[in-house]
Amino acid sequence: MPIKLVSVKKTSKVYVEGEPVTRERVVTLSEGWTERDIILFKKIVKQGGTCKLQGVRFHIVPGEGVTTSKGFRDEGAAPMHGPEE
Repeated sequence: MPIKLVSVKKTSKVYVEGEPVTRERVVTLSEGWTERDIILFKKIVKQGGTCKLQGVRFHIVPGEGVTTSKGFRDEGAAPMHGPEE
């Protein structure tokens, strides 16, 4: 069972044997993977790094985090003060 296209972020960069590949190519390469391979690949996509799956070496550079419409990193919700303050 191959991975789904949404498993690889658009902002992540994936290299196979040192060559950059598209997200669609990663999905086709994953058709013969085991469940263990898929779990490992998804983990590496999130945190970045290098892994070797079924003799193919993958190097993944994770994409940017959540950004605002202006391109800045989202800082999350503003701190709220409770009744004790």
